[in-house]
Amino acid sequence: MKTFCMQFQKIIEKAENGYSLNREDCRYLLQLDEKSLEAGILRATASSIIRKKNENSAIILGQIGVDVKPCSGGCQFCTFGEKHTHFNRIQMSEDELTKKIEEFCHYDDLYGLYLMTMHDYDMNYYLKCVELARKIAPSTTQIWANVGDTSIEGYKELHAAGVTGVYHVCRLREGIDTNLKPENRIQSMRNALDAGLELYTCCEPIGPEHSVDELVDNIFIGIEMDIFQHAAMRRVAVPGAPLAHYGQISELRLAQIVAVIALASATIPTMAYMGAHEPNELCYTAGANIITAESGANPRDISNDTAKNRGMDMARCRKMLFECGFDYLRRGDESKIPLNFDYLMKTDSLQ
Repeated sequence: MKTFCMQFQKIIEKAENGYSLNREDCRYLLQLDEKSLEAGILRATASSIIRKKNENSAIILGQIGVDVKPCSGGCQFCTFGEKHTHFNRIQMSEDELTKKIEEFCHYDDLYGLYLMTMHDYDMNYYLKCVELARKIAPSTTQIWANVGDTSIEGYKELHAAGVTGVYHVCRLREGIDTNLKPENRIQSMRNALDAGLELYTCCEPIGPEHSVDELVDNIFIGIEMDIFQHAAMRRVAVPGAPLAHYGQISELRLAQIVAVIALASATIPTMAYMGAHEPNELCYTAGANIITAESGANPRDISNDTAKNRGMDMARCRKMLFECGFDYLRRGDESKIPLNFDYLMKTDSLQ
């Protein structure tokens, strides 16, 4: 029988006993070979801890790209970067947005709905989208914002209009692979919290060239804040994007990173859920319990409507979570829905 390195055993016992992992712990775990037995134990431990934390529940988020254009952020991994995009301005009509929101919310099991736009965005138009979403979506679905850097005053406007939380990140190699300043990204995250919004962040977009030290530094930006959700996302090699030539990490490697973030985040008092993107079964057996359905334009897709290409719909999300062994879905008010075979049949999610 294999004996494990004492350092590995101590870190796993530390996590199981509810103690926070430090940077050195995370650095050690991220250096493990993702195909090793230790990495398998790491993933299983993270899954067990996260599932116990909220009664083996998972949540479905929806995202709609409502307003896209060549983006001044210039991210070299994003399909919208102004120097390499094929997209022109696409602003979603009220009728189209209404239809998409109704589709996401048809069975009242969507935890939160993201409305996504570019780094520079039209606040007046965006507020109209928020107001429409709040009017159509059930009270059990939260409305979340995925927008560019925003002032405290701007976030307060969004909060007053019905936004509960915001997705915002300081990305890997921010300011190198993007035109944006890391300090502005981090300040915007603080602005969201100061405006009374919940914060969802992520270690992203992870590529094969990123070092363990880079991952650790990025992960702890979120850990050192009062985040509601953390996550890991691998970079997709979007055709035409300048960084596509680096390729992609495997889903197995992504699951290892998810497990490390889950263990490092689990003791944060405000932390409730752990995300993985793009959705895959390995990550949902490694500590992730957030899945995202997508419609409209998508930063990792060349299609005008990702629902017809890379994006998953609600039915596929339910099915994946069921197959990964979750017992419940949570609504945005934290009420639970039993996630069983009968529910998949009721929601036409067995395809």
